[in-house]
Amino acid sequence: MRAETGVRPAVPAQGRQALPYRTAFETPLDFPATAARAREQLRSWLRSKRYDVGRFDDGGAVLARGVVIRYAATDGVSGWHLREAGGDGVTWVSTVAVTRGRQPDRTWVSLNVEPVVSDSVLAPPAAPPRLVRLLLEALDAYDGEAELRHRPVTVGAAAVDDLLDIVCAEDRRLPAVVAAAPADAAFPRWGAVVDRLVRHLPGLASIYLLDPVAAGAFNEGIGSTHRIGPGSVRTYLSGADPAVPEDAVRHRVLSRRRIEAEPARAARVLAVLPRQLAAAAVPPAAARGLHLSIHDVRPPPRRPDDPTAALRAEVALLTELLVAADETERALRATVARQQDEMLGLAADLEGEREGLEQRYAQVRALQQRLTEARLFDSAYTPAERPPPLATSFAELLDRVGQLDPHVTFAGDQSICLDLDEQPHSSAWAQVAWQGLLALADYARASGQGVFAGDFKSWCEKPPDGDWYALSAGKVARDESLTVRRNPKFHQARVFAVPRTVDPGGRVFMGAHIKLGNSTTVAPRMHFHDASHGAGVVYVGYIGPHLPNTLT
Repeated sequence: MRAETGVRPAVPAQGRQALPYRTAFETPLDFPATAARAREQLRSWLRSKRYDVGRFDDGGAVLARGVVIRYAATDGVSGWHLREAGGDGVTWVSTVAVTRGRQPDRTWVSLNVEPVVSDSVLAPPAAPPRLVRLLLEALDAYDGEAELRHRPVTVGAAAVDDLLDIVCAEDRRLPAVVAAAPADAAFPRWGAVVDRLVRHLPGLASIYLLDPVAAGAFNEGIGSTHRIGPGSVRTYLSGADPAVPEDAVRHRVLSRRRIEAEPARAARVLAVLPRQLAAAAVPPAAARGLHLSIHDVRPPPRRPDDPTAALRAEVALLTELLVAADETERALRATVARQQDEMLGLAADLEGEREGLEQRYAQVRALQQRLTEARLFDSAYTPAERPPPLATSFAELLDRVGQLDPHVTFAGDQSICLDLDEQPHSSAWAQVAWQGLLALADYARASGQGVFAGDFKSWCEKPPDGDWYALSAGKVARDESLTVRRNPKFHQARVFAVPRTVDPGGRVFMGAHIKLGNSTTVAPRMHFHDASHGAGVVYVGYIGPHLPNTLT
């Protein structure tokens, strides 16, 4: 029995990012008591895996074939490092550590579970291990004032003010996931739905379930921009500010429709952001426990009656540790390389957005100057009406795309599109995708009316005068490269369904596309067929990870 693995990743292999499972929390116990409880829960976890707990109790390192545990400690840290080598080329590395806090009655507990693989093996995702549930049951765990439990905390009307304080707290590191019960469903039944929905969240977020009365009081207190709809779940990042409407976009909403339509996918999507934040937000005090080195290892005690056997055991342990150190170094290099690629992609996205914003600012300044010269001061400086919010998830985008009918029709695979929500940067990509759809709708309408004669990239470079929506032209590609068009495999991957009134075969090659993001691993794209001139319709055939080419 090996470490718990996650469910099937939904995106293609080139877009899969195997984030570790990582958490850290404070508990109001002193260091020795916390270490003792953590050791007991680790022992229970090892027993559930059918490992030799007797060897663990005696200080032995090898618990089973390919399974090695080491104990390491300094004056203020105690930690255990477990390596489980499987026959599939994946070695699961789990570290649980207890770190002395600054105050005598405060102690940090940290847990990290991640796969180490060779270059030819795809790293699987790590699900929350049973150990974290054991720890959360045995210890009072806190993230600031928020209590971390392995199941949702039911909130009644009397506790709403406390929850509002937690949601708006600046000192909270991890998200607060709040579910609102619908009025038309039995509360116990909805509680069971939420239990299954948050199964990937123990240790990654504080989790709350509002009863129907509390949901109304919570929404009244949090305000219209930050509210939760009946049957929905909202993920609040730290420092939520209901007084700032623009802040609402940071706090993602999972609708009841998506929860009930695809519960397994909804559970995975809900865990993406908390997992990413938890992996990147381990406090320095807790991180000390995850960085115990080979020099901190405590070898098993030698037995006076058999010193040779004890020395052999010590040599075997140190050999295993050297292998572990080599695997860890290789994994760290791979992580650094992936993060550098992500940084380059995000930097490219940011550069493009800044250029587009500067062009818009320049246009606004020029228009304000002209209005001022015409002495139309009110028109020049009266704030524009706030536009409808952008879609912040691909689930929301698919729910809203029907609003653009008949000028935009999405006929692609919704499952592939929804898979993007399981990526860390999905919210930003969904916003660009919705902007692209709005621009395509206005372009198709203008083209169908004979207002505009060019193609979509020309539209984005210089849209006609009037209240029309356009996208940054740098995000639009008129076609694929000649290499892609001539390669049968690459060409076929870009053939998508259209009505037979557009093509007798019901399928056309869609080389034109919008670049939703520059991530080197996913690089999502939206491919479309332009039938706007005359028909006034654009057919979107694909929204998903970058399709195969010479680089993928």
